[in-house]
Amino acid sequence: MKPTTLVALLASAAATTALAAPPDACSVISIDEVNTIAGGAATKISPRKSGNPTECAFEDSRRAAVLVVRIREVQYAAENELQYERENLEKIYRRKVEWVDSVGDRAFWLEANKSGMFRKGKLLVTVTFSRPKNTNRVDTMQVARLIESHLK
Repeated sequence: MKPTTLVALLASAAATTALAAPPDACSVISIDEVNTIAGGAATKISPRKSGNPTECAFEDSRRAAVLVVRIREVQYAAENELQYERENLEKIYRRKVEWVDSVGDRAFWLEANKSGMFRKGKLLVTVTFSRPKNTNRVDTMQVARLIESHLK
């Protein structure tokens, strides 16, 4: 293989990898913003996954998750990916999602698993409260709006 071909191949692989790196889930919302909704329950930020997808948990003093945020960047057809996720969740839980206006480009809430998901550009963001007091549509979508305001 020619050195120029190898360099071009490595450059294209690096460019593809750079496109698929979403913002860090731990940095899109602060612990203070989470605590305004969760009533001060979160004391620690704990990264769970890095890369694509990136996942972060906001934990309480016992290391139990209060809120989990997951961000995944798709390269093509983000709306189709959101619909694919919706279809899978509806099949798994045998419940219909509730569409939510005013969050991202499209958003929904699924009561069965107490999570919200929205699309902003090529990013798919899932927000799930683990604390029983906050596992409702209002609190989850409020956090989703905060996250959306921090995304480009």
